[in-house]
Order: sequence, then C-alpha cells, then structure tokens
Amino acid sequence: MKKFCILVLAGLGALSSCKKDPASFKVTTQAINEAVYASGEIMPAEYEVMKAITSERILKILVAQGDQVQKGQVLAVLGQPSQNAQLDILGKQLRLARQSASDSSARARELRQKAVLARKQYQQDSIEAQNYRELAAEKAVPAQEAEHRTIKARASLTEYNNLQYQYQALLDDQKENVLSVSSQLAQLRELRETHMLTSSIDGKVFSIYHTEGGTVTAGEPIMLAGSAGRFKLELLVDERDIAQVKLGQKVFFETDAFAGKQFTATVSKIVPVIQKENRSFKVEASVAGTAGFFPQSSVEANILIRQGNALAIPSTFLLPGDSVWTAGPGGKVVKQNLNTGLRSGQWTEVKSGLKAGDFVYEKAP
Repeated sequence: MKKFCILVLAGLGALSSCKKDPASFKVTTQAINEAVYASGEIMPAEYEVMKAITSERILKILVAQGDQVQKGQVLAVLGQPSQNAQLDILGKQLRLARQSASDSSARARELRQKAVLARKQYQQDSIEAQNYRELAAEKAVPAQEAEHRTIKARASLTEYNNLQYQYQALLDDQKENVLSVSSQLAQLRELRETHMLTSSIDGKVFSIYHTEGGTVTAGEPIMLAGSAGRFKLELLVDERDIAQVKLGQKVFFETDAFAGKQFTATVSKIVPVIQKENRSFKVEASVAGTAGFFPQSSVEANILIRQGNALAIPSTFLLPGDSVWTAGPGGKVVKQNLNTGLRSGQWTEVKSGLKAGDFVYEKAP
C-alpha cells in the first residue's frame, strides 16, 4: 500500500530566519489532496486479444500491424492445410451426390424408362389375360391357357412394382447420401469458422505476435486489436485501499513512453473481485485526450481520493514524537505535542495541537 499527498502551499513567505534566530514558520490553512497509489498498464478503450482455442497452425494472416479493421472482418485463419483439401473433396462429392439424387441421373433415367416399359407390358398382359378368361368361360380356349395368361400378367405387375421400388429406393439412397455429405461439409466448415479470427470491434491492429506458418498453443495470444485514439488504464489497487476508490475520481498517471509528462484519467470501473495472486483489485480509468499512447505500456498512477484544506507545517520542523517548538504564553518557546495526518516529503498535515497564525520554530532558541 502506498499513499501520497499533494500539498499546494501558499504560505511560503511565512518561512523566515535570520542569523541570530532559528527558522520560523507561520501556520496557515493550505490546500491538501490525498491519493492512493496504483500501477498497471494503458490499453485501448475497447480491445480484444485474439487467442487460439486449441493448438493450431496459422494458415493465413490477412492484416498487417497498424491496419484499420471493421467489426466482423476476418483477420487470420488457423487450422491444418489438409482441411482445404478435405473441403474441396467434400464439395465435389456433394455436387455428384446432388446430381445422382435428381431425376436426370443416368441410373434414375434407366429405371424410370424400364418402369414405363414394364407398366405397358403389364397393361398389355392384363388385357390379354382378361380376354383369355372370357374365352375360357365360353369354352373357346382351354382353361390352362387362360391361367397361363393370368400368371404372365401377375409376373408383369410384379416386375413393374419391383422397378418402381428400385427407382424410389435409388432416390432415397441418393438423398440420404446428399444429407450425409452435406453434414460432413457443414461440420468441416463450422470447424474452419471457429478457427477464423474475426474482429468484434471497429478499430486498429496494434500488434501481431506470430507469422504465417507458425504454430500456436491453446490460449496463446496471436494479435491485439482495439479502438484507435481512445485509451483506458487497467490498474491494480491494494486491497487495503480499495474501499476509498470511487467511480468518477480523478487519476494522475505517468508512463515511461512519455517520460516527464503527467496525464489525467477518470475512474470508470471497479471490479469487485480480489485477485488472489497479488491481493489487489482491478480498477479501470478512462484516459482524457487522444494522445498516441502505446498499448500495454506500464503506468504508475495516483487516484485522488480527498481534496480539502488543512493546516500544514514543514516536515523539518517536526520533532521526534510528533511535537514542535512553538511560541507559548508570554512569547516563550515551548514544545507542543501534535496530532499529525498526511505526510509528503516536505510537508506534514496538522490535525490538532496548532491553529492558524501560530509560529513554529525549527530549533529551540
């Protein structure tokens, strides 16, 4: 846990000294701010780190670092080269299966033509059998001949029905084959789609961590894409300080990429789940302005948690045990115990023990 205070002191003119007397300071009310320390990194306001779901080979990278991308755009393709060949084979099989499943296929035409001829033959044999039965009833032909014609008509009907069944079975088998190949093709395409890295935002490609042909393991980052020109801080705040952090608080931060410059942000999100590995909470802050920050750059920040006025004295005037030399009754210099608050490198807040207008001395006269 690290806190700091920003003391904006206007009473520096009250600090005085001369050759004979020790340095003195007139206690006045000063502006004082309290802040909580946090560290983390700067990231695009919206971003996604694209990762491999399983161990895969990078077949194609379709963008370059710095490219602008749109939501839904495919940025890279993962998988195995053999999957392309499988797609081609299944595609051809599906086209052939659809052709075979139609009435215009050679086998279907053959069976249909045979069925037409068999139907004509049955009609002819049926008429002939009926005629012979009538003649046999009149004793014009033997009964055996009429029976023979009837059996022949039944055989013709069986042949016709058999061809009809073969024709329908052929169509059913071919349709089932179409469904089977279609299912295999859909599964392979779905597998390919899950191996396509697609942008979920409009923005910019900030970083590409691998090259085409390389292999990545499950969960390994492949590229970083995010919003261009808008950034946020992802900070870690110690669990002992998190209760003091609120939405809307101002954040002052620095990053090594812009050494010596201070920037501002505003707390926009507090994740209320502790990170057990470092006993910290994640806090996000929206960065003011559109400076060209570098994503994943480290930052050190101070979250302003209190602003107000307070009494403060130079820390060099403070004696061990939190006491000071001050002017007592009759102008006599005495030691006064203090109740102190925030401390910076140069200044110490005084909560009680002194009042505005009192003089304190660096040393006893």
